[in-house]
Amino acid sequence: MRKMLLIFILIVLFFSLIRGQTRRIVLMEEATNASCAPCASNNPKLQAFFSTHFGGVISVRYHAWWPGSDPMYSLNTIDNTARIQYYGITGVPNYLMDGTNYGVPGDPLAMVGQMWQDLVNPSPVKILVEANIDADSVRTAVSLIGLQSVTQTNLHLRTAIIERMIVYAYPPGSNGEKVFPDVMRKLLPDANGISIASINPGDTLTYQLNFAVDPAWNWQDLAVVSWLQSDATKEVIQSNINLPTYIIETSDPTADLLDFNQTYSKNFWIYNDNTDSLHLRIIAQEEYVPAQWSYSMMYNSQPYDSFDVEIAPGDSIWFQLQFQTGSNADQIKIGIFAKNLNDPYRYGFTQNYFGIIPEGNVLFVDDDGGDPYETNYYAAFDSAGVDYTSISEADLMALASQISTSQFQAIFWNVSWGFPAFSPADITFLQNYLDNGGNLYLAGQDIGWDIFDPSGSSNFPAAQDFYHNYLDAQYVNDNAGAYQMQGVPGDPITDGIAFNIIFPYTPYPEWIDTNTGSSIPILQYIGGTKYGALRYDSGTYKTVYLGVDLEQMSDTHARNLIVKRTLAWFGIITDIEPEPEPVVYQFNLEPNYPNPFNPSTTIRFSLPQNEKVVLSIYDLLGKKVVDLVNGNMTAGWHTVEWNGKNQAGNLVASGVYIYRLQTGNATLQKKMLLVR
Repeated sequence: MRKMLLIFILIVLFFSLIRGQTRRIVLMEEATNASCAPCASNNPKLQAFFSTHFGGVISVRYHAWWPGSDPMYSLNTIDNTARIQYYGITGVPNYLMDGTNYGVPGDPLAMVGQMWQDLVNPSPVKILVEANIDADSVRTAVSLIGLQSVTQTNLHLRTAIIERMIVYAYPPGSNGEKVFPDVMRKLLPDANGISIASINPGDTLTYQLNFAVDPAWNWQDLAVVSWLQSDATKEVIQSNINLPTYIIETSDPTADLLDFNQTYSKNFWIYNDNTDSLHLRIIAQEEYVPAQWSYSMMYNSQPYDSFDVEIAPGDSIWFQLQFQTGSNADQIKIGIFAKNLNDPYRYGFTQNYFGIIPEGNVLFVDDDGGDPYETNYYAAFDSAGVDYTSISEADLMALASQISTSQFQAIFWNVSWGFPAFSPADITFLQNYLDNGGNLYLAGQDIGWDIFDPSGSSNFPAAQDFYHNYLDAQYVNDNAGAYQMQGVPGDPITDGIAFNIIFPYTPYPEWIDTNTGSSIPILQYIGGTKYGALRYDSGTYKTVYLGVDLEQMSDTHARNLIVKRTLAWFGIITDIEPEPEPVVYQFNLEPNYPNPFNPSTTIRFSLPQNEKVVLSIYDLLGKKVVDLVNGNMTAGWHTVEWNGKNQAGNLVASGVYIYRLQTGNATLQKKMLLVR
């Protein structure tokens, strides 16, 4: 084993020196639990990303002790607890890339962008992992090879034995999951790892780490992952696994602004820096190709949809993606997948290409985590008669260097209720764009929370600086506690606009305010002095920031008018509608939220006119419990809270209750469940 490791080190050193840089391998870590309901819905998204980007990322997954039972946690409570507490994780699922916490793994496209954000930076150190695994023991040699000086401090080499795929016949927890990839079985020598004083060019540090195989493990499916981490910053500097890894590389842009009726050729290669040959199948996966456009992969001067190759250690293969655009403004998306035919799970690496012929001078960025709320913006742009170019946040990052204010006068950034609201690369791009005179419209629920709350996935200093200085915004609270908004009289964007906040998802309409007084509040919560939107003119750029998004607005006309007037304020259009259509209310009683509830719930209703109203709670025997409202109220939407108490102020028992809304002309009622 030692002889083979020495040969491995010499081969990798030789080719690393020739190439002049060391390919980074990103470590993806996750905290999860077999009884966590959100884990069951989000883990498949993380695995879909991981299985198609293996080699760019490798993973270790820790199982938590909450919210319920989990045998993978119980089998190693010490190491799982240590790593979850190391990152201060308080909720699952939660994932990290190279030590950066990105929160819930809900958006595979965002994960791709996060991976590339780290992959583009070479690592100053190479990690080699050699493992000899049998039914009795795992014997591992891990080597650190310094190619450049490692400037980070408080370094630790950590090593994990993982089981690549644990499959249960029946769910081991309460969330229904039966398949669990890359489960951490043991940290070697322990969760602290090995302290590394320093690494300089030419250093080679080798460590032997051995451990007995637990009978509960499937020894034939074990692997070993090692990573170098700075405990000062939590940054993972480099990682590796004892399995072959590779990526598809290119020196060409992986995203382009295209022209009509042109032929394009993109060059790709795969370099084998492993000690064993790679047996790969290269597949062109068509994600979107418009009519009148065409494409093919070219290998050895022949066109292919897919082809198989063998790549010897130290060798490379080269191939091309060629495509022809049409006469219509559209976009093309091709994923090139290199599948490892020797991997029993058929993992591989995907390199995506995205090209778009832009239309109009408005760029729309879809950053809502895969939800369909962008359609509200499409309708608003169409209503305003504005051409626009729509791309995802992940595609934007690939295109960032090509986007300028001469190409797009304004960016409309749709967050909705997606996380993270921003990556560091997003912030850098937006700052550069605004500094050059661009205009930004930004809308979404919990953007401020995501940036300023310690558990937020956009909680980093650059995002906070952007929020304060570029938006001139001050985050006050993630929930204003009100569900009606109105515009500020005389404001060029919101004058005369009013709407109710509806519930496409859990409502947390954000309470925001001006930071320095230079920005101007433009939407106010009805019935108080709280604000939920700002506009800001810096003299160089303009921004409009909404703490709610279009899908939360009850009135379609209000949605369209806010977008249209923002376009006018940015100077993109001049023909705007002077007054909004009047809001027409109906007699309506909505389902209470939450339901079931403990200790309180919210009831919302609307009235078509000013009139006397009685809102009461009854038990199932028809006995009145309490009057919540008994008096005259104005037309429009109203919100009332019931705290689970009767008329005397005493708590009532668990059970089903009726809430009944009565006016002089009509009665509505619904059921709700109180659970003590």
